Amino acid sequence: MQQSIHPRWILLLTVVVASGFIILMIIKVSNVLSESSFTPKLEDKTRVTILTTDEIIDQSWGSLAYVGQLKIEEQFPVEVTLYSEINTEPLQEETLEKVLETGVEVVIGHGREFSEIFTRYAPLYSNVHFVTIHGDAVHENQSVYSFNQGEIERKAGIAAALISETSKIGLIDAVDAREEQPQFEEALYQVNPDISLFYKVVNSWDDNSKAVEYMEELVNEGVDVVYSRGNGFNRAVIEYGRKHQIYMIGYLEDQSYMASEWMLTSVMNDVSQMYVAIMKDYFSEEGILPGVKLLTEEDGVYQLAPFGPMFTEEDLRFIYE
Repeated sequence: MQQSIHPRWILLLTVVVASGFIILMIIKVSNVLSESSFTPKLEDKTRVTILTTDEIIDQSWGSLAYVGQLKIEEQFPVEVTLYSEINTEPLQEETLEKVLETGVEVVIGHGREFSEIFTRYAPLYSNVHFVTIHGDAVHENQSVYSFNQGEIERKAGIAAALISETSKIGLIDAVDAREEQPQFEEALYQVNPDISLFYKVVNSWDDNSKAVEYMEELVNEGVDVVYSRGNGFNRAVIEYGRKHQIYMIGYLEDQSYMASEWMLTSVMNDVSQMYVAIMKDYFSEEGILPGVKLLTEEDGVYQLAPFGPMFTEEDLRFIYE
């Protein structure tokens, strides 16, 4: 009797164990399938909009905004939209209103020309931070990132004064910044109080014809050193200076490759690094602070290119001391 019960007990135990194993496998397979079909939700990217009045073409002011976009997309969890040629007040209003309806968190104006409209809209959108490259900031959610390259412009001014034989020096500017950035002019008078500065404003970053027209006027005045503080038009100005044997100071990049025998130095600045500084602050513990933030050489926004071969060792010691 016991012998007949024993096999049944073994059979029952086997069925129970097998059933449990099958159930366990079903559960595991189910979990694996659900895990494979589940994609963890990534942290939402911060929405950033950049506005520029300029075109996105090589050597343009607007191209620096595009490079800034590429840099912050590479280094930060952001989704960036860039709008170019937003160059009239109605177009600024239309574009900004459209952008603000998309849930954007940071709006960056590529130039001081966006300060006024940002000042109007900032109180209406307290959850958005408005930032301009240069300009003014009024509200708590409005900031300006700028830099004062005065120290290196002072050295460039000393260099210009040392080289000039006519004591006539020209400065061609994209925008009127004579009062805001006086260091170059101050350095000229520091070296030679009898120097005359001829100041021209193109009111554009890339108007070649206007810049060259001013360059021709300066040459006719007897100017023998010109600092061209532009962007797109610098190439045309430097080419004109090379042909007429005028000493030049470049801008934005080391432009000695265009006319090495006539280029004193270049005041280099990397505007695209300002975008990195903005987003670095945004993702910091403090966030972007209201008001004006002046960036320095440590932020990688400016430096002076090497001086040209026309300077003696004595000249260079004088410039730096």
